[in-house]
Amino acid sequence: MQQVQYAGSTNELDSTVVQVVSAENSLTWVSPAENAVFHITQEAQLPDVVFEFRTTLAGDYKWSWIIEWEAQVSGLRERSRKDHVLQTFKESGSFVSNTCSWVINFYGKVLGGTLTVEVRVGAKMLTRSIVLKGQNPSAQRIATYIATLDDMTGFEKLLEQESHSKHFINLDGEPIVAFDKGYGISQMTNPTPTYEQVWSWKANILAGSAVYKDKVRIAKKYLGQAGRTYTDEQLRHEVFSRWNGGSYHVWNAAMASWVRKKNILCDSNTGNIGWSMDDERNKGQTESELRSRDKATYSKGTNGQSDEHPWQYSGVCYADHVLGE
Repeated sequence: MQQVQYAGSTNELDSTVVQVVSAENSLTWVSPAENAVFHITQEAQLPDVVFEFRTTLAGDYKWSWIIEWEAQVSGLRERSRKDHVLQTFKESGSFVSNTCSWVINFYGKVLGGTLTVEVRVGAKMLTRSIVLKGQNPSAQRIATYIATLDDMTGFEKLLEQESHSKHFINLDGEPIVAFDKGYGISQMTNPTPTYEQVWSWKANILAGSAVYKDKVRIAKKYLGQAGRTYTDEQLRHEVFSRWNGGSYHVWNAAMASWVRKKNILCDSNTGNIGWSMDDERNKGQTESELRSRDKATYSKGTNGQSDEHPWQYSGVCYADHVLGE
């Protein structure tokens, strides 16, 4: 007859009681505590979190994990987020191991949100969840990282404008989320950022730097067309305008020089809102008059733009604002 491992035993003495303990019933978590909170480091690295359980059964143990985060609009202010979920990020993985512990590792990615880990031991399953939050890097850490990237002169000004050089809302330790699905320190929108680019400020800046370099390339091609010359200042304005949307300059043949678009009037109380003065609905009105007409609709975003309120987001106004024009 085959012997059953880990079975309990008893004896024939009436005065003794031997407790029968099933190996699977002794299965339990050692760490971490349920719903414990851990923080990604200021260097954008995962914390050393060890999931460990105790059992008398030998492996192999089937592990699986899933991490998920629901992105809700935060703005830049330190306040509670709006309830509406703009987007849900999720990643998962699984593996088999003969050890009773696992140090979290999402295939080398830096991710945050709610992490749920399951491990199957025999016929039993253990489940435990924790929360991973973020910490904002110091200004020096940001500057040091940007310095490792080529051709990024002026990029720090964009980060200050886009997010005040913050990646997380300190109140909840989650990334900044704009109403237009702009994420993190560089407010990545297009191309749509990955889960890691949303949670790692370094990955976010790196992705933003690729977009920035592309804007520099396009700006140089535009300003240098037909052998035309331009100054460093003109290039900077052109790049910043295209970062937010559209060109900044037009060619003035009489002056043989690039000049700012004269048909754009900006609301100087905002960062990137203005009016096309070629539009008959805006002609003959001052900045103050146009702002008084339209300001109540700004908070609605593009839904606030209409025949009665023909304002627009303008790269020209954005560049003027960032560069102090």
